[in-house]
Amino acid sequence: MERKKFSTIGDALERCLGNTPLAEGLRYSRVCDAWDAAVGDAIAHVTLAKEFENGTLTVRLSSSVVRMHLEMSKEDIRARINEQLGETLVKSLIFR
Repeated sequence: MERKKFSTIGDALERCLGNTPLAEGLRYSRVCDAWDAAVGDAIAHVTLAKEFENGTLTVRLSSSVVRMHLEMSKEDIRARINEQLGETLVKSLIFR
């Protein structure tokens, strides 16, 4: 008897939605959630806005001190976000 491969609801939704605008919204939501998980509550709290387009995650922060700290850890944060996502969606990070 052959075992079937199971997938998450999110994966099934992405397959069904394909390249529709709804799929883009789902990716945006997943990336935003991954940002919060990757940086922790303290930094998520000073995050004012997040935009994700064409592989670039742009994050606006309320603290210039935090922004400078994050600039030094940019590649590590990007790697943690993609690890949370289980795929390489975020190719670059911009802090403002």
